[in-house]
Amino acid sequence: MAEHNQLIDAINIRTAVRAYDDEPIDDDAARQLDMALQPVNLLGNLNLQLVRNQPKVFAEANASGHLTGAANYLALVAPRDDEQAKERAGFYAERVVLTATLRGLATLWVAGSWDKAEAAKHCRIANNEELLLAVVVGHPKNHLAYQSMTYEELCERQRVHRSTKTYEQFTATMSDEERAAAPDWFKAGVEAAMKAPSAMNRQPITFSYNADDDTAAAHIDPTAGDEHYALNDLGIAKLHFQIGAGQGEWAWGDGGLFIHK
Repeated sequence: MAEHNQLIDAINIRTAVRAYDDEPIDDDAARQLDMALQPVNLLGNLNLQLVRNQPKVFAEANASGHLTGAANYLALVAPRDDEQAKERAGFYAERVVLTATLRGLATLWVAGSWDKAEAAKHCRIANNEELLLAVVVGHPKNHLAYQSMTYEELCERQRVHRSTKTYEQFTATMSDEERAAAPDWFKAGVEAAMKAPSAMNRQPITFSYNADDDTAAAHIDPTAGDEHYALNDLGIAKLHFQIGAGQGEWAWGDGGLFIHK
């Protein structure tokens, strides 16, 4: 695979993958993912964890053909009574997803295509924690051919992989004049967020720019019909925006502000 080792590169090539080879994630790759998990768990007060070789978690989805060969997952375990936990879990788990992408692994955020009770049996979950969601991770089907693709080919593969909401839809509360006047970092952030996954593939997040204080804001679109997973999707979209925009930091929450540095 061509040289691409930045997070923005991962954003540009990541796709939702439903078919996986049966080759297991080796110990070295697992160690690298575990090393990525340690700092995000500390920063996010989370308990994200990699679980390998548990195909029973995806038995129904694999049998129906909705998934193929799914057996490993990133478990999003978070504090139970924490209003921001779902958003932080989305933000930091997607950070690990992008790390996996750069290592040639495929991923898929799942909301319904898994046995949550079975998955919980293989996780470390304290009494004050809960399992929120999972991300399938593994070698994509025909992964040797995938690894031989150039960066440009992978970018094109993503471009045709799925439809996405338009830039105008992602900035629905802004006028054409406001969009044209917004700084390049804002536009780059939105473009990166347009490539973000969402649990139900509804992309329920919008962004706006305030010229008065040079900040951006992220909002949950209440018309998207994704209330249950919207906070998780908010965290994912915020991470993509932050990487696309470059230096900066978000405040948590619906309507939270991004200060560009």
